[in-house]
Amino acid sequence: MKNKWEQMTEADHRIIANQLGREPRGVLGIARRCEYGYPQVIVNRPIISQTEEVTVFPTSLWLTCPYLCKLISKLESTGLIASLQERIAEDQEFAELVKQDHEAHAQFRANLVPDEVLESLAKKYPNEYQVIITTGVGGTRSPDGVKCLHAHFADFLVTGSNQIGSAVFELLDADLHCSSADCRLEN
Repeated sequence: MKNKWEQMTEADHRIIANQLGREPRGVLGIARRCEYGYPQVIVNRPIISQTEEVTVFPTSLWLTCPYLCKLISKLESTGLIASLQERIAEDQEFAELVKQDHEAHAQFRANLVPDEVLESLAKKYPNEYQVIITTGVGGTRSPDGVKCLHAHFADFLVTGSNQIGSAVFELLDADLHCSSADCRLEN
């Protein structure tokens, strides 16, 4: 997946700001667009440094589509995260696949950072380094954790191989396409 995304244009920047309701920070590019051509998932820099301060941002793939975000928020409000946590606890095969998804995402995130920067981070900021190389989707610290359905779904849309994201996809199947293309509206 390394470098398989589009550079963000000025128009994309405005649309993403509209989608998020704020200025985007640390965007590396557009990982996926919707059927209307608008940003749907963005790739974020895992490290944002300003002068001497280093901020780690573990959500490498961010779902920006307001339509999908709203649908997934509704799923979260029904207790789907708790249900998926129960499935992980009861189904060892599913738990192992979720663990593999987290490990793959940690590798994806680490690959976004140049080797020399990772080496420097390991020496100067060991805790932040560990976040980059060990946390899973959305910065989940537990290999069997489900932190945010939006992050898992974004990972699934981009990689096609996230178990939690796949479960969300199946639940949303009929509703994946918004009819209004509201993302074209700029503030």
